[in-house]
Amino acid sequence: MTAGVAWALLAALGFGFTQTLNRKSNLLVGPYLAAFGLLVFVEVVLGVRLAVTGEWSRLVEVPGVALALFVAGALIHFMAAWTLLALSQHQIGVARTGAVTSAAPLVAALNATLFLGEKLTIWTLVGVVASMGGVALISLSRAAGPGRWVFPGYGLAVATCWGTSPLLVRRGLEEIDAPVLGLAVGLAGSLVVHALLLTVTKEWKREPFEAKAIGWMVLGGVTGAVAISAQWISYGLTTIAIAVTVQQLATLVVVALAPVMFGTVERPNTQLLLGTAAMLAGSALVVWAG
Repeated sequence: MTAGVAWALLAALGFGFTQTLNRKSNLLVGPYLAAFGLLVFVEVVLGVRLAVTGEWSRLVEVPGVALALFVAGALIHFMAAWTLLALSQHQIGVARTGAVTSAAPLVAALNATLFLGEKLTIWTLVGVVASMGGVALISLSRAAGPGRWVFPGYGLAVATCWGTSPLLVRRGLEEIDAPVLGLAVGLAGSLVVHALLLTVTKEWKREPFEAKAIGWMVLGGVTGAVAISAQWISYGLTTIAIAVTVQQLATLVVVALAPVMFGTVERPNTQLLLGTAAMLAGSALVVWAG
């Protein structure tokens, strides 16, 4: 196992916990404030980490181009994608949103081939598609029924954002090899814009706020800081196709945590079992082909 794959696996584990914790706070304060609060605590944890290691001193070394790329990547991945994610979940439901956004690895792999010159073999493509299909099957296994078909525009936009932001991060890391510092700087810029938008749209007053949600946000901030740091580190150590595909394994972590966190047990139906097998096989194939 390469270092890049190991960091991607750590990111998947961290994202599984973070998504579950974010859902807990989401139930108390609403999606927009929950996402913003979680990212604030992610930034706090990153700031403390950089202060302890002394990496803040490298801030003066960050080129303007890298700074712009890091901020743009964070804006697209966090503020834009997470807002669109909330809209998609409202439009077509959580399960179907998870299925649609599973297209992110394919978008990332194609973008990396077109703009970064990464090799996309037939086996890598098969693995990406298999992993996508696995995520879709697992997500749809939780659907409450057929429902009314609606064009999943928001969900597709999320997949596009998550498949595009890694390219900006990779380009930034080519300017300066400091993924955690770049993440902290990029996320700080994203949070400023996010706060301004929440103010303009008056979301601060529109959504209820329960103080006990802060505890879930703090825990999510810790796991999120680990996950996102590992994610950005993996982008600099392996191909985008491998990093993004392996990180989709977070879906399995969420399914495993659901009985503990929410008291809901995922029934092992055919879709869940096939989806799990497809995800594991697809991820293994992408790693092998890479």
